[in-house]
Amino acid sequence: MMHEQKIVQATKPQPRIRRQVVTSVEEQSRVPVPAAIQRVAPKIETGIDLAGKPKIVFAAGRGKTGKTTLLRWMTETALDQGSSVVLADIDPTNSSFASYFEGVEQPEIDDPAGVRRWLLDLIEDCIASKQSAIIDLGGGDTTLRSLAGDLPNFAGEIEKGGLSPVIFYLAGNQPEDLLPARTLIDRGFSPQAQAIVFNETAIATGLTREQTFARVAASPDYRMLTKRAISLWMPRLFPMEALEARHCHFLDARDRTVTPQLGLFESAGVRAWLDAMNARFAGVSSWIP
Repeated sequence: MMHEQKIVQATKPQPRIRRQVVTSVEEQSRVPVPAAIQRVAPKIETGIDLAGKPKIVFAAGRGKTGKTTLLRWMTETALDQGSSVVLADIDPTNSSFASYFEGVEQPEIDDPAGVRRWLLDLIEDCIASKQSAIIDLGGGDTTLRSLAGDLPNFAGEIEKGGLSPVIFYLAGNQPEDLLPARTLIDRGFSPQAQAIVFNETAIATGLTREQTFARVAASPDYRMLTKRAISLWMPRLFPMEALEARHCHFLDARDRTVTPQLGLFESAGVRAWLDAMNARFAGVSSWIP
């Protein structure tokens, strides 16, 4: 059954560190850490150029690693640039992505087989119309894992259809955060455009990036992933609590056009975060629809 697509048009709407933590970090830091993590300011890596091509953008990862935040930023960026894009939220337990934008596609069923069929229909519709899409898979990413396991070369088939699959793997400071990426790759889902996005919200006060992500950098999964994916860094958004209380867009928060209005410094914090996101994701700007 074909979807009646809803295409979204462009509209602007110092605490002391406990000794046992430091000891653990010291033990982990004996392992050589990749240069991308050692830098005070992270290196800006560049991915494959997808300029002018329609794409299907996925974000995968464990819960609370920043998937929805990243996709919200990408959606606002795409709309602000005048792009049209199909938005979809297939998380049956948490549709927070859908609550921020109008016209977000969602399955009306929640059983795994039905959601899987729904997602396949959506992608086929996008291929037929050469329409880009941003898809929030939700925590667990079970639907994409199922498709990757049952359909050999799933990413390659999307490419044959004329769309470029893009996937961002979100991770915090736990090695287990890379398991969703490892699982998808083991099942054959390994598009040309893929990136590991480390969420700097995981950096505790008083710790460096190197200390925070040392265990992840030492893991076999990270070493395997770096052969296939670039590494990106999503900065901490300090006024996030104020934004969530207002349920607003990042650009509106920056411009102080929300009610109740953000404070001057909260707005400045959002502006700094948006500038940092634009800089750190400059190497994959063509991945944004």
